[in-house]
Amino acid sequence: MSETHEYIVNDRDFEERRLLEQSVVLDPLTRRLFDAAGLEPGMRVLDLGSGAGNVARLAADIVGPEGSVIGVERDPDAVQRAQRLVDAAGYTNIEFREGDVQELDVVDGVFDAVVGRLVLLFLPDPAEALRRALPLLRPGGVLCMQEPDLTYSWTSVDSPLWRQVRGWVMDTLTAVGADMKMGLSLFATFREAGAPDPLLRMEAVAGGGANAPAFGWANVVEGILPLMERLGIAKTEEVEPKTLTTRLLAEIADENGTVVGPFLYGAWATK
Repeated sequence: MSETHEYIVNDRDFEERRLLEQSVVLDPLTRRLFDAAGLEPGMRVLDLGSGAGNVARLAADIVGPEGSVIGVERDPDAVQRAQRLVDAAGYTNIEFREGDVQELDVVDGVFDAVVGRLVLLFLPDPAEALRRALPLLRPGGVLCMQEPDLTYSWTSVDSPLWRQVRGWVMDTLTAVGADMKMGLSLFATFREAGAPDPLLRMEAVAGGGANAPAFGWANVVEGILPLMERLGIAKTEEVEPKTLTTRLLAEIADENGTVVGPFLYGAWATK
């Protein structure tokens, strides 16, 4: 989660680590979406709401050294840290710029692809962000976004801790104005922005026992915990973040249950 009405995490070093851990679950889904959308070597890519730079790195791996990626992120600390991370990892084809994805006045030229993940749900006008991006796409360029639906059943069993965790997350994201069904609105948002009708796909990680992706949900809770405390939704001693994954897994194991990660909807269209 990168672009929000207010940045919901204060500890930037912690958030950097958390987003990198989050990428373990999400990156394979995003990589498959990019492959389906037609990203390829040599492309110039614009990444909206870069955060820690996970999506920019995925795009950079695809476009290779002959291509390039520019990431736009409104938080200056996130921009500096993302640049430091990619530089340390040896990337020479990624640049991050501080800016608002609903204005995009910090980039110029044309791009072969505009991409983004988990950014539109936090914007007051997601169609405006895409509307601003479209003139930056060359004819034949690809607009590709990936957004969640968080309103489905996260587990196959209704257990007390899972019910509590779901309530914490949903209450907190509601309080910051997030659209928790943004993935389902991607088709309408593309049309509202004046983009061609997109192709769509939905994918999620699921598992039971030791393969249950409980740590992904614990990761989300840990990330929004400071905001949860400010809003009076939950306190650290109540959440016990260091043991949350273990306790969530235990409840699922007791019921031979299944955990489902976020439903991620991908949409892509060619200009």
